[in-house]
Amino acid sequence: MSMLKDIYDSRGNGRAVQVISECYILPEGTEAVCYQEMSGNYSVYVLEKQQFHSNYFKRDERWEENPERLEPNMGNIVQRRPRANERREDRRNDGQEVHQMSELIRFLDADTYREKIKILEEMKDRLDDHMLNNMAVSLDLSLEDGVDGYTYIMSELKIRSRFEGKRGERL
Repeated sequence: MSMLKDIYDSRGNGRAVQVISECYILPEGTEAVCYQEMSGNYSVYVLEKQQFHSNYFKRDERWEENPERLEPNMGNIVQRRPRANERREDRRNDGQEVHQMSELIRFLDADTYREKIKILEEMKDRLDDHMLNNMAVSLDLSLEDGVDGYTYIMSELKIRSRFEGKRGERL
């Protein structure tokens, strides 16, 4: 069964990650998983497959273990190098990022443009560049430098919503 593009949550801190690929650690040929965080700076890691499954659970499966939060075992992790001028504190994840991710997913999952407009209006004061860029990409838009992303996306949604009622309520 392929894990590609599956979403997993950390048993330790609740962070969401997406599997990029299954791979091998050489020279031993140990099965491994390459995955990327879905918040913060979207760091990429490689972890032994068995260890990955010990530290993460698939989002659509219930975690049936002891509900105590486990600290992830960070052995054998290969982490990308920090970008220039990036400090470790800048890469921390907190509850706000998890909340932003759930709001973004709510926007992405909305069935109609009207729903997306309503969600975008609710989120207006909490939007950041990452969220706006992800929303724009989901609508097949590109945010240019100097353009107000919120206004641009809202305008596009309003235009599209005028036509969706004539062809049904689903996108």
